[in-house]
Amino acid sequence: MILKDARKRIKDSKYIKNKSSIGICKVGIAISMYIEKIAIENTNININQFFKIGYCTDIKKYLLCVHIAWVAGYSRYYEIDEGDLVLYEINQEKFCKKYEKEINTYRTGRLIGSGALRDYDFKSLPDEIIKSLRKYPSFSGYYYKDGILYARIKIGDTIFRIPPVQDGKQM
Repeated sequence: MILKDARKRIKDSKYIKNKSSIGICKVGIAISMYIEKIAIENTNININQFFKIGYCTDIKKYLLCVHIAWVAGYSRYYEIDEGDLVLYEINQEKFCKKYEKEINTYRTGRLIGSGALRDYDFKSLPDEIIKSLRKYPSFSGYYYKDGILYARIKIGDTIFRIPPVQDGKQM
């Protein structure tokens, strides 16, 4: 009965966008959530240092989104808090100093996801899958779980989730 009620609340909810991807178990709701594309609201854009900050309603977090100029431009997503948003509005220089490594394209421990598979850790895949890869598999959105935006990739008929690399390297 509890699971049936939980499914109905999700189905009827106007606040949950990705209803088909929310897991339900006997313990609770929202085991992981599928997100097709990261959308940021109420953004502040710094055009000189190629980043923006704002709020992602899908994961209910404030993010620093650093633009990476590569073959095709993409963003890296770092979690920040509401206080950092206020800091940026009051003192941009201090904010930029605090997040200097992230703004300068380091993959730090604050990295929660990326718009390109080059920032994801393929070592988490089974060895036989890694050996068979000839190119990057198709990227088809994110799974958000435990504060991380896992890349959702499809290899053959199987869907995998891989975490972002947080190696501290500049790329």
